[in-house]
Order: sequence, then C-alpha cells, then structure tokens
Amino acid sequence: MLRKILSLAVIFASVTGAGHVVAETATTPLPINGMVAAVKNDKLAFVSDNGRFVFRGTLYDTWSQKEITSLADADRAFSYIDLAKLRFQVDDLAPFTYGTGPKEVVIFTDPQCPSCHQLVQDLKKVEGYTFKILELSAMGPESGKIVRSLHCAKDKAEALAVALGETKPRVVDQIGDDCDTSAIGKRIISAQMFGVKGVPFMIRNDGLVRHGYEKGSLQSWLAGAN
Repeated sequence: MLRKILSLAVIFASVTGAGHVVAETATTPLPINGMVAAVKNDKLAFVSDNGRFVFRGTLYDTWSQKEITSLADADRAFSYIDLAKLRFQVDDLAPFTYGTGPKEVVIFTDPQCPSCHQLVQDLKKVEGYTFKILELSAMGPESGKIVRSLHCAKDKAEALAVALGETKPRVVDQIGDDCDTSAIGKRIISAQMFGVKGVPFMIRNDGLVRHGYEKGSLQSWLAGAN
C-alpha cells in the first residue's frame, strides 16, 4: 500500500509540474473502486490506484450533494453515508432488529462470520440504539443457504436466535418455495452500492461507516466524535 501511494505521489507530481518532493503529496481513498484523491502544493486531483490516470476538473458527490474540493471532503465522502439523504429504507431489506433506542445503526453481517458473532454479542450490552441486522452470504454458498432459510423461516423467533448468535448458525425450517426472497437481493445491491467489501460493515446513526470489528470496541465507536 505504501509503495502504491508513493508511486501515485510521483506520477501526480510529474503531471502537475509540482516538482519531485514526494513527501509533500497527501492521499486519501475515495468510495470509488480503484481511485484516490491526491493533493500536492494545494492542487487536488483524482488518481487511479495504479497511477495511470489522473482525472482533472470537478468531482460532485450526489449523495451528500456537494463538490469534492479537498482531501477533507474526499475523506468524509469515504467515511460517511448519509442514509437520510439517500432516503434509504432499511426495513425494505427485511432486517433482524435488536433494541428499541432512538439511534439506528445498520449492520451488514454473515451468519458464519466470527467477528460478526462477537459484534452481535457486544451490541446486546448497548442501550439507546436500534440495530438493524442485514444478513449477507459473504462467506460462500453455505452462508447463502443459511441466509435464505433465516429470511424464509417458519419460526421467526428461531431465525432471530440464530441471527443474534444465541444458537449456532444453521439452516432452519422454511415456509416453502413461495417465499419472497427479493429483500435478500436488495441487500446485495445495497452492499455493493455502499462499498461493502467484507463483514461486518456498520453505518452509525450519523452516517459514519466502519469496516470490520474488534471485540469490545462497539460502545466507544458509537459514542465517538463524528
């Protein structure tokens, strides 16, 4: 990663005519596959991650409805997803819900993901939040079978127990082939749109996103500054 950033710095410097002082170039990732924002001597450009292409001009974030004019803007675009501005209706994705607090957190998980299991155990200790848990088949076909069975479960309480880690992940009894699984497809599309490359993936009530999870860190992340 460091080598890639350094190569981007050199290329950006040569394109902008800014000299050869690599250390003065700053970069931040963008929520676009294969692109970073780079600044050298107060000049902002958008660079492909292999350093081949430099995009000049303006970049407008339609989600936040503002132009990206600085690294701070790019970093915020990478780190935040404003679900309210997007009018994202998480309930259309048939989530499992835990908690009744006024602050809502969206979580993408996989039923076989160990760090997801730890996250679910930790969220049970937190008050003041409603957690919307969206199961994905991020870890392969077996996860896909479990996700479908939980969505189509005859016994919703049993499905919730699996989703909350109260029983080990498994395929549960389903209602039949007439189960509407379109919500699972919507989860997949939403995950791709939000840049979910692994689970767990969280979106805090203020839009801050988090990739991955470490045991015991949920409370501090939820309470952290935006």
